[in-house]
Amino acid sequence: MKVELPFLAEGIEGGDVVQVLVREGDQVTEGQPLLEVETEKATVPVPVPTAGTVTRLLVRQGDHVKVGQALIELDGGNVAGSPPAPPVSERSAVASATSRPTAETTQAQSLPQRDEERAAITSDKQPEPATDRSESSGALIAASPSVRRLARELGVNLTQVIGTEAGGRITTEDVKAYVRERTRRAGSPSDGERGEGTSITLTTMYGTERREPLSSLRRKIAANVTQSWTTIPHVHQYQDADITDLTELRKRYAQEFKKKGATLTLTSFFLKAVVHALKLYPQLNATLDLSNGEVIYKDYYNIGVAVDTPAGLIVPVVHDVDRKDLLRISVELADLAKRTRKREVTLEELRGATFTVSNMGGLGAGPFAPIIYPPQVGILGVGRAQVMPVYRDGQFVPRRVVRVCVGYDHRLIDGADGARFTNEIVKAMEDVQATSLGL
Repeated sequence: MKVELPFLAEGIEGGDVVQVLVREGDQVTEGQPLLEVETEKATVPVPVPTAGTVTRLLVRQGDHVKVGQALIELDGGNVAGSPPAPPVSERSAVASATSRPTAETTQAQSLPQRDEERAAITSDKQPEPATDRSESSGALIAASPSVRRLARELGVNLTQVIGTEAGGRITTEDVKAYVRERTRRAGSPSDGERGEGTSITLTTMYGTERREPLSSLRRKIAANVTQSWTTIPHVHQYQDADITDLTELRKRYAQEFKKKGATLTLTSFFLKAVVHALKLYPQLNATLDLSNGEVIYKDYYNIGVAVDTPAGLIVPVVHDVDRKDLLRISVELADLAKRTRKREVTLEELRGATFTVSNMGGLGAGPFAPIIYPPQVGILGVGRAQVMPVYRDGQFVPRRVVRVCVGYDHRLIDGADGARFTNEIVKAMEDVQATSLGL
């Protein structure tokens, strides 16, 4: 029988295989972890549904798999008419062929392919120089200047490349395909032999390079921010918040929070300030459904909090912030951040955010323009606080000021509302007591 990737969660169509936990020939028991799949930045174990013997692996580390896709063959004989398992030497080809290509697998393969292209330069056989004319006939080679430049960099003789466009015109992909085949014949490392985090050192005409395949998480981050920046017209609204009084309030109650196992941070206050502003401007707590021509307003307030991890940026979610006090928010934030860095958060803890806060003040970063997380329409970026001279009552006095930046989707939020929303956040930070009293 074939074991398929089961349903993981609503809206999750698949993920990347980060680790295969069984081998062909292994005896497995029901419920034993088969492999681990990373989806929506969470790592999820996939169990074996029944006991048996693994006869064939159909996926490998780094593959992108979808719900319903076959992962292994178990016991082999339960599938009527199924052919016997091929020799081990052929199984990697079978596994590769059964993996359906997607946009993510194509992107993940592009870097190893470039590695092969550069690796060809280091082979024992010196490549022949690129030329503009056929050595046999002297006829001009049909190739654009960019293709010729690539050929020169890779040490490819264009007379040996077969063009696939009309009239035998050579394309960039033709040159890359030639290099891949030449590298394969030379016995260079293949895609399947390079695991995540494995680096190779190559020598180019400019010097030595070290190349590593992109991690699964980094590919997801790249895809998400590219989608956001290219599809959402961002507007960024900056404003200064005087948090001198808030800083004193934090100091006053820091020990009380510590006794209860929590750390009272600025981020906790910002979450409450954001919810205060979102209630006044609900269009920033909404999503756009352009296919149906609708705006979806959310009556709940789930705030994503960007967490810096060794693997990359991950955004867990504090749910129902409007129903929680500062103590509970602080406890949840600390727990979420800790488990996120260990990659122990669940899928549910990474989903459902209606707005996001990214606080880089702890890293000493200044003001920055954050990128919106689709399908959200707004995000708050917070830099470090600084002591600045502020003119008050006829004189300059030292005040602690933090600059914030609200990024919003201009398709739904006009500049005036974006400015008013930002002002409300600043107001809530500058006078926490008035905000708490509903003033």
